[in-house]
Amino acid sequence: MTASTVTGTGVPATQAGYFQLRAELLGPSRTRLLTGPELIQVGLQVYGAPAAFSLYGVPAPEMAGCGLRLLGRTAIECTVDAYAAPVAAALAERVPAAGRPPLVADLFCGSGNLGRHLAAALGVRAHASELDPAVHAATRHNLTALGIDIDLRLEDYRDLLGRLTPHGPHDTYVVEPPWGPAFTEQGLDLTATAPPVPEILADITASRQGAPCLIVIKTNDRIAHDSLQRCFAAAEHLASITPAPTLPAGANMDFHLFRLSA
Repeated sequence: MTASTVTGTGVPATQAGYFQLRAELLGPSRTRLLTGPELIQVGLQVYGAPAAFSLYGVPAPEMAGCGLRLLGRTAIECTVDAYAAPVAAALAERVPAAGRPPLVADLFCGSGNLGRHLAAALGVRAHASELDPAVHAATRHNLTALGIDIDLRLEDYRDLLGRLTPHGPHDTYVVEPPWGPAFTEQGLDLTATAPPVPEILADITASRQGAPCLIVIKTNDRIAHDSLQRCFAAAEHLASITPAPTLPAGANMDFHLFRLSA
């Protein structure tokens, strides 16, 4: 891909192409299974190379051959291997090997790839919830096809929280709700996600009766209204992982690790 200008727009082709693709995959093709060529196009437009779009250790050029199923929304919302691995490493550095193994709960799992990486780094089985039946079915198919063991349920994240008994202070919750209208030109407003991040954190705290835990949250690289700081004002920031940008400012991914207490 080049940075040539789209005729009549004055917008770099890379930027225009990404936002056009994003609008299509989160709009008309939101719940449509993507073809092999379309998965390769996602790799090109979003990550700069087909193989950089990789989930479960399978790069985009090999996904169709492996029988993987990805919906349009999942292709945009997922966390690829190259992003998930350093987040998992940062988490593992902060969780002692001794003691009872911690929980890993992926509350809005989508592809389940981030929770999978975190659980593997800690040597535990991930618990995951996904409320969209189409996303759940595709992810269940992919995990089964690849022999990946995740406790994946078709349920609301609050149901997952209600089923899990806390293990200890290193229990880790992945907070990645749909952005929807929270993603704007001004940045990502974490108080406007669906549901809002403060509400999710309150539900986690209530499910643990105030016992401390760890939170992994994905954001973009432009936060609106200082909402990340506001949401985690009472938490301890442990690390931020910022993959090399491949998209226009405001569209790249960042990951943050916090310690949450009552």
